[in-house]
Amino acid sequence: LIVVLKAFSILITIILISPIQLFLVFFKLKYRYYLPILFHKIILRILSVKVRLIGKNNKYRPLVLIGNHTSYIDIMVLGSLMPISFVAKSEISKWFLFGFLAKMQNTVFITRKNFKTKESLKKINKKLNSSYALVLFPEGTTNAGKKILNFKTSLFNLFEHNNTLRLQNFTLCYTHVNDMPIDSRSRPKVSWYGDMNLFQHLGGLLKISCLDVTIVFHPTFLTKGLHRKEIANLSMKQVKEGKRIALKT
Repeated sequence: LIVVLKAFSILITIILISPIQLFLVFFKLKYRYYLPILFHKIILRILSVKVRLIGKNNKYRPLVLIGNHTSYIDIMVLGSLMPISFVAKSEISKWFLFGFLAKMQNTVFITRKNFKTKESLKKINKKLNSSYALVLFPEGTTNAGKKILNFKTSLFNLFEHNNTLRLQNFTLCYTHVNDMPIDSRSRPKVSWYGDMNLFQHLGGLLKISCLDVTIVFHPTFLTKGLHRKEIANLSMKQVKEGKRIALKT
């Protein structure tokens, strides 16, 4: 019964908020950047996801946020904190429901093969503005969440072409499921990766009574004079360190 109630509550939230967001997006009103925050907060409340913050997100824009990626829940956690837009693979735009929601979040869709092209960088640069931060997941895929995968350096070209761009790394760490420390048995209930069926996974998530996640915001730095590989390595080190900080505190 609880699962049904949660699913119904999420559906009603989408039905109520989507037309308003469509209106805001159509007329390009500034509130289109802020309504998703409310939407994500409501969804996290329905799913009983508790978010703990360590550090502070930078208030200055333009800003690029870079961090690890474990699940679609990451989107809701980040989206509940500030106005943001994501860079995602083009296939997501065609996904049922999730594709629609991604478009409502001002997502930049990029063909995976063209990450290095000027066209992709041009698309991303167009989205850099003072209204929201842009989020990149340089691992290129989701994973079980036990470790941080190597960062793909291609999108870090963005910083070589914009010396004034601020970069802030973050680390997302899921720590507890149903008030118990996350382990190998409970981790797949949260992490969505490989060939897992999206809707089956979501059904399993609805059965969880509560979920704890810690997000660590690292100090912001300017990338002027740094090569994309140097920036990628610095980012990866910070994100890995964030995992240790999240589990220690």
